[in-house]
Amino acid sequence: MLAGLAISPSLSRPQRFDFRFSQGAFRDDEIFDSALSVPGRFIAEIGRRLAKAVPRAELFVIGNPLLPLRAEQIEAWLGGAVVGPMVATDQAGFPIFYVLPHRLLAELERFLLLLSTQDGKADARLLAGLLGRPVEQRVLHLAAVGEPPGRGPNGWLNGDHRLGALKLQCANAIKIVEGNPGWQQVPFANYYPMHAGDVLFMGVASRLASTSFFSKQVVCSAYMDIPTACGSRLESMRLRLPWIARDGSVSELTYFANALDKLGDEAKAANYFVFSRILRLYYRTPFHLVDHARFALGDRIDGFEQTVHAVPTVAEARCRQPLQPLRVLFHLNGGWGLKTYPADNMRIVIGALRGLGAEVTVIDRPDLQEAGAQSVSSDDSATLRGLVERHHVFVGVDSFPHHFARLVMGWPTVGLFGNTKPCNSDARYGDGYRSSDLNLSCNRCSAYDVCPVLRRKDCVNYAPPARVVTDILDLARGVYGYSA
Repeated sequence: MLAGLAISPSLSRPQRFDFRFSQGAFRDDEIFDSALSVPGRFIAEIGRRLAKAVPRAELFVIGNPLLPLRAEQIEAWLGGAVVGPMVATDQAGFPIFYVLPHRLLAELERFLLLLSTQDGKADARLLAGLLGRPVEQRVLHLAAVGEPPGRGPNGWLNGDHRLGALKLQCANAIKIVEGNPGWQQVPFANYYPMHAGDVLFMGVASRLASTSFFSKQVVCSAYMDIPTACGSRLESMRLRLPWIARDGSVSELTYFANALDKLGDEAKAANYFVFSRILRLYYRTPFHLVDHARFALGDRIDGFEQTVHAVPTVAEARCRQPLQPLRVLFHLNGGWGLKTYPADNMRIVIGALRGLGAEVTVIDRPDLQEAGAQSVSSDDSATLRGLVERHHVFVGVDSFPHHFARLVMGWPTVGLFGNTKPCNSDARYGDGYRSSDLNLSCNRCSAYDVCPVLRRKDCVNYAPPARVVTDILDLARGVYGYSA
C-alpha cells in the first residue's frame, strides 16, 4: 500500500489515505505503476493526491513507498501532535515515513525524487537544505526493518545495487543544495542511458509528456543519434561508456558510479542526476513502457485516454514504392536468445512470401540469405529509417527497430512477441499495426536463453509461420489494398 495523512489545524485528527499500485485501472485509490520511477516519485504523487483532497492541510505524512504500509499504522506511529518536518526511521535509520510541509510539495515537488528512501539521516539532511531549517530525525521503537527484498511480491526489483544507487543520487544532491546558492535552478538529468529501446521510449515519453521535472537525459555514446531521431525534448548528455551488459556482470551501482565519474565533477556539480532504471517489475501491469517513462518524468497519468494505447500514432507514413512486388523488412534479433524469432520458422515465412512474389529483407541475418532473403546492415537511426521507407511493411521482434518503425515513423508494422508482453511495448492497434503471439499463459516468463518449461532455446509463444504470413498480408491489404 501507498499511504499518507493530511494534517490540518481545523481538524481534530489527521485524515487518512490509502492507495495502491494500479494493475491497469484508474480508480481514485490507485496510483500509476511505473517501473522507471524512483521511490521519491511516488512520494511526490501521494503528496499530489493529499494536497488535492485536503488543500488547506499544513503538513502531509507520507509512508516510504518501499514498505507495505497503511495510513492507520502510520498514524499510530506518529503518536500525537507534529509541528514540523520530520523523517521517522526504524532503529537502524531506515526511513519509515516523512512529514513534509505543504510548501515543499507546492514549490519544490521535483526534489522529492532525490530522496534516498534508504538513509534517514541523509534524507533529513537533504530536506533541511531544501527547507532552510532543521528537520527532525525521529527514531521509532521498531526493530530494524532492513532493506526491502531484492525481488518480492510487492513488485520492487531492487537489491543492494539499485538501493545503493538511490543513496548515491541523494548524496550528490546534498552537495549541490548545500554548496550552491542557486541550487533551485540546477537542472534535473534523467539517468536512463542503457539500451537503444530504453533511450527511444524515454525520448518518445518526453515528447508526449505535458509536464516534466527533467530537461536532460544521459545517453550512451553509441545511441546519441536516437533522441534526435525520435524527437526527444530532452537535451542529451553523452556518456562515454558502452551500454551495461545484460548478464549482471556489472552491477547497476557500479555502472552508475562509473557513469557519474565519467561525466565528470563539473557535470555532477551542475545537474541533479535521477536514477531511473528498472525499479519495479514493469510487466506486472499492462502499461506501456513509454507511459512508465512519462510518469517517471513527472507527467500525470490518471486516465486511459492519456496512455499510448489510447493516443493515435503521430505520423501515419506509407511506402512510395510500387506495390508489386510487396516489400517486407524483418528484424528478428532481440536483446537475448528467447526474444529472437525461431530461425526454422523464419525460413518457412520467407519461403511463403517469396512464393507469393514478395521481396524479403532481413536486418543483420546473413544466415537467412539461403532461404531467399536479402540481408542488410543497420548501424544507426538514419540508416534504419531509409531501410524502412523502402519497404511496404516492417515486421520485428520486441526491439529498437520495431519501436522506431511504429512509434516514431508511424509505419505499417507487425510486432512479433515471444516471452515479453505485447502491451508493455507494442503500439496502438489499428489499420497500421498489429502484433502476433500465441497468448500463452507462461508469458511473461522472465527467462533469457532457455525456456524454463520446455528447456528449449527458442520461445514457443511466437506465432507460427502461417499466422505471421497471414498478418503481413492482411496488414498490406488494409493499408495499401494489396492482393496476392
